[in-house]
Amino acid sequence: MANVDFAAEAPLMREPESPRDSLDHLSNSFVTEELPPTSPSTFIWALSCAAGISGILFGYDTGVISSTLVSIQPTDLAHPLSTLDKSLITSSTSLFALIASPLAGILADRRGRRSVILVADALFIIGALWQAFTGSVTGMILGRSVIGLAVGAASLVVPLYISELSPSEFRGMLVTLSILFVTGGQVIAYVLGYVFAQKVHGWRWMVGLGAMPAVFQFGLLLTLPETPRWLVKAGQEIEARDVLQKVYASEMSMTAERIMKDIKREISEEEATSKLLNSNVPGDGLWPWLTQYQHRVNELFYVGGNRRALTLGCMLQGLQQLCGFVCSPSLPS
Repeated sequence: MANVDFAAEAPLMREPESPRDSLDHLSNSFVTEELPPTSPSTFIWALSCAAGISGILFGYDTGVISSTLVSIQPTDLAHPLSTLDKSLITSSTSLFALIASPLAGILADRRGRRSVILVADALFIIGALWQAFTGSVTGMILGRSVIGLAVGAASLVVPLYISELSPSEFRGMLVTLSILFVTGGQVIAYVLGYVFAQKVHGWRWMVGLGAMPAVFQFGLLLTLPETPRWLVKAGQEIEARDVLQKVYASEMSMTAERIMKDIKREISEEEATSKLLNSNVPGDGLWPWLTQYQHRVNELFYVGGNRRALTLGCMLQGLQQLCGFVCSPSLPS
């Protein structure tokens, strides 16, 4: 026959593939999926503890005032402290913390989370030294006010900084760790209050020692990165990718790339939502800052996720105030 059917001459059964060939085939057919990390990396632990020092400062400066007020002698601040003096010294911290919190949020969006924490550290140092060397009630109130600015900024930005750098699997644990540091700071304040209570001008040491953790944290933060989310929003994607590689380690490169894409998608969605809300707000006229404020309010109340977070935050803060815990620093005086 002219036409030969070579297929008929082929063997009816192929030779079995070796196990090595089967594994090679599977590896080429499927993409290997990376397993999530089982524990935070050393880098994340170091970063969270460094940022959490702000919690120690928060707890220390709100707790140390109770020992300070009972240790101040009548001649230390020119005259004996009246009830009004004690009230102003104590409440000035909370008042200026309330003022600083929204301003810190705006600065964190514009200048970065790490930059705001560095400014808070500088304020902690200035406020602590101001109190330690003051010779008047007015100076004490001003020093406590500076501390309030630092407390307001740090208490807002530090949890944000940790949450944006932490892997989602450990985010809640690491943010809770920073809150635990607040309680630790209060314990340290009470211990040092006991140690210096009977010493001459011991109260100056109590408030002055609050500068030491701030100096330590300031030095550590100079070696730590900005958050990937803020870097992407600022157009610094190369730097953001480098940070993600450190967070998830080099062997988790695929996870880092996936997180990078998720961040870019979320930022795009937020910008689209913001533009949609802003288009419904009239008035680009003489008050652009007022228009911008209206845009922010719209995002806060009309975006479902923001509204739920606002409700929960207000409920938690309200319960904290109603339980009377915030009155404890001034009770011993």
